Amino acid sequence: MMEAMKRNKITLEAPAKINLYLEVGALRPDGFHHVRTVMQAVDLCDLVEVELSAERSALELEVEGEAPAGEENLCIRAAETFNSVLREPVGARIKLVKRIPQAAGLGGGSSDAAAVLRAIDLLLGGVLRKEELLRMAASLGSDVPFFLLGGTVLGVGRGERVSPLKQAPPLPVVLANPGRELPTAEVYRLFDQEGGHEPPPEGPEALIQALPGGDLGEITPHLFNSLQPAACRMVPEVEELLARAKEAGAEGVLVSGSGPTVFLLAGDEDGAAVLEKTMRDVATQVIRSRFRGAGVSPPTT
Repeated sequence: MMEAMKRNKITLEAPAKINLYLEVGALRPDGFHHVRTVMQAVDLCDLVEVELSAERSALELEVEGEAPAGEENLCIRAAETFNSVLREPVGARIKLVKRIPQAAGLGGGSSDAAAVLRAIDLLLGGVLRKEELLRMAASLGSDVPFFLLGGTVLGVGRGERVSPLKQAPPLPVVLANPGRELPTAEVYRLFDQEGGHEPPPEGPEALIQALPGGDLGEITPHLFNSLQPAACRMVPEVEELLARAKEAGAEGVLVSGSGPTVFLLAGDEDGAAVLEKTMRDVATQVIRSRFRGAGVSPPTT
């Protein structure tokens, strides 16, 4: 298998995501919830460099930025999972450059894991079918399969069954984070106790139809997140960010995933610049980005 290797090292961009629609349903017997979600990749990216080594199954991780560097990091778990299906396990040195905030509802850890899976597969010359990679990704986390696709995607089940949608244009988006980590499990626990917003009767269909046109007037009425009330209760600063964004005239404002990051959609770059400046007064971290049409992939030049 090592003879099939095309090269020894590769660097991939691992993008963040936002949930334009997140409908959380009943708790399943396996402990997960039924969800329907429309996910959108954005061009805020971690960098993941993977270099295969001669020491089979020896895995090393170097982290630049805020993220765990041990076995709990999904990058290591992804490499171990890939090795579990190989006749000859490979060794890998992984370097992770973190730019996506942790526990922020942006899927950074899941994206990093997807990047490791894709990188090892590319370095070995494409040894797994797409379906096999997606199944492997789903075993690591509900969001991981999304990042193998990227762009605009519908997720169902627990979010791991992903289908590409007609893509949204590269709309500007501002990400505002209050500087507080918000573990996903705790948000879901509060949601189970207290509930959340009722989803629209049409589900995500109206949003899916509106996104390809890129008209915020058509898109923003259909943004939805069942978990937003729970995120606001757990971190009051989230509600403050939402209120400030609406005061600033943002057309589309929503908590992404389980929070605490709030995203603001803008019609153009000038509008995004105004929103970015406004949110800097109230948020610990503000990042201006754009919708991205790809998942984990080599950096563009």
